Amino acid sequence: MTRMPRGPFIVIGENIHATRVVLRGGQRVVTLPDGRPALPFTDEADVERLLPVPDAALDGLEGPKQKVKHVKAAVLAGMGSDIDAVELGRGYVRAMARRQAAAGAHFLDLNVDEVTTDVEGRIAAMRWIVGAVEDATDVALALDSSSAGVLRAGLATASRRAGAPLLNSAALDRMDVLDLAAAEGCAVVLSATGAGSMPANSDERVANARALIDAATTRGVGLGSLHVDSLVLPVAVDPEVGGYFLDAVRALRAAFGAELHLTGGLSNVSYGLPARKLLNDVFIDLAIAAGADSGIIDPLANDPRRIAGLDRGARPYQLAADLLTGADPYGGEFLRAFRAGELG
Repeated sequence: MTRMPRGPFIVIGENIHATRVVLRGGQRVVTLPDGRPALPFTDEADVERLLPVPDAALDGLEGPKQKVKHVKAAVLAGMGSDIDAVELGRGYVRAMARRQAAAGAHFLDLNVDEVTTDVEGRIAAMRWIVGAVEDATDVALALDSSSAGVLRAGLATASRRAGAPLLNSAALDRMDVLDLAAAEGCAVVLSATGAGSMPANSDERVANARALIDAATTRGVGLGSLHVDSLVLPVAVDPEVGGYFLDAVRALRAAFGAELHLTGGLSNVSYGLPARKLLNDVFIDLAIAAGADSGIIDPLANDPRRIAGLDRGARPYQLAADLLTGADPYGGEFLRAFRAGELG
């Protein structure tokens, strides 16, 4: 495999996102004396703290496998009326930000869309989380929402102490976000979805991306401010989608050169499969080899600095690569190796 020489890989740290869950029976949740779950964290004074989880942040049946929406829990606490809970919610998301920054994130992606279905509530939540997180590190923010109004509220709140936020994302049916990026001088993620439809293959991804790039440059947004997301979907659903993403990255890099940024939610590829850390590591490596210089990832779990040293000749790497590129459709060989304990 020929690896393209590139500059630093831009990490858009994805974890401060209201959809993120941990298991009630896992290491990241403890039980209070009254039976309620709580989230341990270390505050800025290096003191161990516990954030009680409100019922609204619990998902599923009670028990060890109950899902705890830990970021949602922090936002709800931080926006509440209890002074102690407000401090704990703020401390929790700031601790998350510090951990992401220490792991190498260049942007902190903030998404509060699942805090509430109410748009005004989401606007208030975005304002709160920007205010809570922005001065916790020297890392720039990425504002992530399905609503341009929520993004606009985040921009209005941001001090831009580490630079203008990255907006996530514009699409052919979300041109208002592209207008907002142009007006505010922000970099922007361009999602290669179609106007109301998902691209069927790499060619449609490239065509959608080209249309968005043309629209952005027409508005005065330069290539260096564009992060094109060619859409990573789970290979467990369609074994060809990993290859479609990689082929689109290669085509866009060849067409637009080094200035354009190529990104994606790279961990989406492994959804529904075992050994996700291995699969995500290998897919990030394959994406970089194809020409990606940016990724919406969790650097705590999948650190590109470590991934650069992977043994690409090792059997686990090769099995993962075959699954991710469609050479092992639906992962028959990979799953047999996993069940046999051969993946490490």
